[in-house]
Amino acid sequence: MAFSKTKLDPTGSGSKGAGARAIYQTTDNKATVKGAGYFNSAANELANTKSMLIIASDATFEAKVTATSTTVTLAALDAFV
Repeated sequence: MAFSKTKLDPTGSGSKGAGARAIYQTTDNKATVKGAGYFNSAANELANTKSMLIIASDATFEAKVTATSTTVTLAALDAFV
């Protein structure tokens, strides 16, 4: 399949259906942010989010985001090999 500009979203807003990229900053540490259920209360807001830049008190990192109607799960981004 060839490249298609119709899904290119240079702003990361998700407005073209490619999925959004979120940014989150907190005074909580990385271990707390990665804990089960941390983002669950924002499951609806993160439904279209595919990745997130997280700025925690002790680390800045990127995570893959998977959200259902009630649960948000963070994971390592897929490797580019």
